Amino acid sequence: MHDVLVIGGGIAGLRAAVAARSTGAAVALLSQSHPTRSYSVTVQDGINAPDGTEGRDSHVSDTMAAGAGLNVPMVVNSICRDAPVLVEELDRMGVPFNRVGSVIDRVGAPGSSQPRSAYVNDITGLTVTQTLFEQAIGTGVQFFEEWIALSLIMDRDECVGAVALQLATGAVEAFEARAVVLATGGPRRAFEPSTASLHCNGGGLAMAYRAGAPLIDMEFVQYTPMVLSGSRLALSPLLLGAGAVLEDGNVRLNGALDDAQLESRFPDTLLRVEALSGVDIRKDPAPVHSGMARLLGGIDVTTQGETSVLGLYAAGECAGTGFHGAQALDGNFLLVSIASGKNAGLTAGAHTRRVDESKVGEQAAEAARTALDAALGRPGGAPVAALRSDLASLMHEKVGQSRDANGLKEAIQRIQAMREEHAQLGAGSNTRDFNFGLVQYLEVGSLLDVAETIAASALERTESRGVHRRTDHPDLDTSQGGRLQVTKGRDGPHVSTENA
Repeated sequence: MHDVLVIGGGIAGLRAAVAARSTGAAVALLSQSHPTRSYSVTVQDGINAPDGTEGRDSHVSDTMAAGAGLNVPMVVNSICRDAPVLVEELDRMGVPFNRVGSVIDRVGAPGSSQPRSAYVNDITGLTVTQTLFEQAIGTGVQFFEEWIALSLIMDRDECVGAVALQLATGAVEAFEARAVVLATGGPRRAFEPSTASLHCNGGGLAMAYRAGAPLIDMEFVQYTPMVLSGSRLALSPLLLGAGAVLEDGNVRLNGALDDAQLESRFPDTLLRVEALSGVDIRKDPAPVHSGMARLLGGIDVTTQGETSVLGLYAAGECAGTGFHGAQALDGNFLLVSIASGKNAGLTAGAHTRRVDESKVGEQAAEAARTALDAALGRPGGAPVAALRSDLASLMHEKVGQSRDANGLKEAIQRIQAMREEHAQLGAGSNTRDFNFGLVQYLEVGSLLDVAETIAASALERTESRGVHRRTDHPDLDTSQGGRLQVTKGRDGPHVSTENA
């Protein structure tokens, strides 16, 4: 049995694992892929972390203004206060931040009143992930790569581990633990177009929801207007901070940076844009379109990452911290992943309680084996892929950047029909090892659950606020200032105002 089991190998999961190890806990990290292939490595944003009290105050005010009255002030103040320390810790771990002399450089990002983003050229996510991975190895975190978490192990109302599928063998095993930290990222693949990688499947959200943990702020789905045409690459918002402009569906440099500056600051962007589109942005504008980028809500957690389920914690994009509110600032995403990962890891490591050995882990694993055996015997493949594609198109059309009651009701009805269709499908192959048809079948099940909670929450919020825009309710309604929680009921999602 592990003291702490972290599920997810991106920035939040790695930071949680390192923090939990610092408490002396025995930590295992389970991930679907090698950590340096997680979605985190694609993030080009900087990390908002101003120096000094004045800078912190403006960081708070900018974050609160963007959040349109739904931020949790205590969370915003806490994370903004800690931000410079979090960056200094990463610096000491070895993240090679850009500097001016000996001082970490800060640059501006859209929506920020002051330059406050610490960065590593345009590969901040990659370098932070790599550094935290090295730290986790050095501190003795035990890694289980290419395992997919299927469900949480519940002993009455307590979480005591997770059941997982090993891709290489098809084995299903119970990972018992005194504390579990979910850091599995967001559900980008529920929408198309999006910036999703294959791992953005909402699995942690779905597991927590099925186990009885409330989700929160699920209606707030943030799009970016800067997805490179013909790809999933979101161009760095730091380009706009450096003086580039977005107009007529193109990102134009307009002489903001000369070639040397561009090659120094944005080398990865240059290479990837040319490789994916054939455009040399030093000479020509890059064509872009809008795409789903992030879910701002997630599993309802305290400031320390605790969920309502004893023994279960959450961090990163799958955690609804309340920091972003109804709309998030560029540069705050990486910050929250780092802050929430550290908080959840420290809390889980310090609060691990005695869990007696029992049969619930093996019972949960056996139940999962039975369900997977049934899925292996049913048709899948193309029908499952088509189902996910239909879901993603539906979510973009009816639950995307603009919504109305009729469209949301239609989306919920169609998702329920899709769930019935999904129940009749399976893996399409009885192969045990590296059965990616089975993986796709499991992921679609998670995406359907999460998509339904997003649509139900969006239907409940009858106003326009932040990134939630209702064409049938175009104005902000101050009487709806509460955050919406959604829990799993017998007949589907149950949405209510937090603490109501």
